[in-house]
Amino acid sequence: MTNLKEFKEKGYLIIDNFLEITDYSLMFEKFSQNKNWERIDQERDHYQQGGPFEMESQYFPNHDEKYFLQGWRAKELELDVEWRSVFKSLFLEKIERIFSRNIIVDTTYILKYMKNDFSRIHVDDLRGEVERVDISILYYLCDQWVWDWGGILMLAQSTNSENMHAILPKKNRIILLNNQKKLPHCVTKITDFAKNDRYTVASFLGCDQPF
Repeated sequence: MTNLKEFKEKGYLIIDNFLEITDYSLMFEKFSQNKNWERIDQERDHYQQGGPFEMESQYFPNHDEKYFLQGWRAKELELDVEWRSVFKSLFLEKIERIFSRNIIVDTTYILKYMKNDFSRIHVDDLRGEVERVDISILYYLCDQWVWDWGGILMLAQSTNSENMHAILPKKNRIILLNNQKKLPHCVTKITDFAKNDRYTVASFLGCDQPF
């Protein structure tokens, strides 16, 4: 099912059809029917020298630029006891088996990107209660997605990279990032003609031991 050597060396792993289709469908329905989304409009100076998103490549944001993120977050749903139980059984326990690690703590977000939403290049720094982020996950819920709708995950191999790899936010796809490699990534802006919204479960996991 997985190639752990690829995860350790390349820095990420893509698994399609991660959940049973019935579990995916129930989760997608819950997210798409949720009415309580809070707007996220971040502007940070994280690209500064010594900052958490400092980049070395001339093709990445310079030290005098600002980091921006625009999207929506379902904070109330994230705290729901039923959702936390589902996330533990369907995601955390499965990831523990894949990597033979115990997950000590997670900081998990439920996100929605609509027209004109995006995030600039960043790495996954320390998040919430997670002192050391070992694995970052991005799980996609969108029954249909087209390349030129935007919302594409762009992933680089290091902060020195020139090129980035484009990954489609495909239905029931999960991206597992080896955060100890600090891979720069961003989400391209959702276009005006995109027909659907893009839902994502983003989680930052601290394990009992690093890779």
